[in-house]
Amino acid sequence: MKIVAVINADLETTPLGTRSRLADELGGVPVLRRTVQRVARATLLDEVYVLCPTTQYERCAAMLQGTTARIERYNPVTAPWAQLVRTARKWSLDAWRGGVGGTTHFDEFTDCGLIGGLLRTRPADAVLSIPPAAAAIDPELIDGMIRHRHEIAEGTRLVFTQAPPGVTGILLDASLVHELADKATPVGWVLSYKPDAPQKDLTTLPCCCEIPPEVRYAAGRLVADTDRGTAILAALLKEQPEPDAVDACRWLTAYEAEICEPLPREVEIELTTDDPYPRTLARPRGLWPQPRGPIAPEVVGRIAAELSRLDDSLMVLGGFGDALRHPNFAAVLRGIREAPSPGVCGLAVRTAAVDLTDEHTDAMIECGVDILQATLDAWTAQTYCLIQSPHDPSAADLDAVIDRLSRLASRRQDRTRVNPIVVPDMTKIKQNVQELDDFHDGWLRKLGAVSITGASHHAGQTDDLSVIPMAPTARVACRRLRSRCVVLADGRVLLCDQDLHGRHAIGNLADASLEDLWQSAECRRVRQAHREGCFDPTSLCAACDDWHRP
Repeated sequence: MKIVAVINADLETTPLGTRSRLADELGGVPVLRRTVQRVARATLLDEVYVLCPTTQYERCAAMLQGTTARIERYNPVTAPWAQLVRTARKWSLDAWRGGVGGTTHFDEFTDCGLIGGLLRTRPADAVLSIPPAAAAIDPELIDGMIRHRHEIAEGTRLVFTQAPPGVTGILLDASLVHELADKATPVGWVLSYKPDAPQKDLTTLPCCCEIPPEVRYAAGRLVADTDRGTAILAALLKEQPEPDAVDACRWLTAYEAEICEPLPREVEIELTTDDPYPRTLARPRGLWPQPRGPIAPEVVGRIAAELSRLDDSLMVLGGFGDALRHPNFAAVLRGIREAPSPGVCGLAVRTAAVDLTDEHTDAMIECGVDILQATLDAWTAQTYCLIQSPHDPSAADLDAVIDRLSRLASRRQDRTRVNPIVVPDMTKIKQNVQELDDFHDGWLRKLGAVSITGASHHAGQTDDLSVIPMAPTARVACRRLRSRCVVLADGRVLLCDQDLHGRHAIGNLADASLEDLWQSAECRRVRQAHREGCFDPTSLCAACDDWHRP
């Protein structure tokens, strides 16, 4: 059996839309060359192919001179699903799966149309698709996947692991490559849940190669395709020039627990506390917090300018109100997109969609909003009314909201755009849990994307409507303290989205920059307390059940 590795290398841009760093050096060696050298150490691969655009062939050949890789050129053709993957994967870069619409890390670098073209002239039985910027990829794990296919998973058409992005690739049978190429389908489709063709989760089947727990449970990204990913890889390789998967993931786990980056990866901004359903049962909105805002568009613009210093920053327009109720919603979006290059990477809007107009839709399409999270919380009109407007059920109209979302989809299609991706969201509570399966499968059939979130009592500040406790038995440090923050509509900055009244604000953007507040003594105090196992640095921390969220 012939098994080859394929690395699709673009020296200009990445599938995420960020600047390619394949020609940049890590420890004096270009990223692509490091990846190729690591892959070539796998003893069970027959050949290593690097595919590159024709116009980049000479640069690629010079960079890889002296390696055993065979370089093949191609004329770039954008895969029909490429923009969807780019839009969806921004929101789960640290995980191998869990992307919007079932997208996976493998979709970022595996183009079966391109690989299928190679196999027609360079036949092989199976292909190991490799992320080109995975400069710490483990050759021993590659060999382990191949042995697993020979010894255990013979007859399956793919082998993968649950390792963090950048640790290994995905092994595909040639017949599966051609099938996905013919269907113009990303490889993540094979791994995703399909309500009309249910099957066991593939992680429970032989096609999932077992790996050490240190690797399986690590979180983070070891791929040099973003500012943060590149910095993490550089730090790893400085300490461990030739790490294996276990050493790399142990290091990554320690890094993620200790290091707080200069800016949060994700900032949620409350545009206003005005809300069409101020008494909804599913989440604290409208009447719960003191009225705030609307926030000035220039404040949001300043936040976007700071976040634009890192090319994988995310921004969510949400908070404890409805973003569409901001009187200058379109101006807010334009201000975000006017931030200096590279700009905010991911932009999402959370809304009940009650007020969604064509003007809102056009502004979101024009400004490249990636995700519209529609907080529907029910599958039937009756349950929708009881949850969203319990004091006046006649004031809630699910059909009208669905019509507005359908109109958005039509206007998006007219412009041949994939975004904003509409993600219907249900906060699972006692009053709607009986509709959870219908909601999940129904919207997955209709739109290909859906979100189920757990209920929260916001550290004892609201009623506990959760169905069952979801927190693990052993408490650990809250990861969100190191990765995200919330800006209220009055400019106050919170470390935690459970702080609906802003009682533990760390400062106000009228007085300091986001970076200064994020790196303030109070933030360091709270994070350090969590690292030391002290989980009551604030009254909210002591009463929180949501510390386990990623």
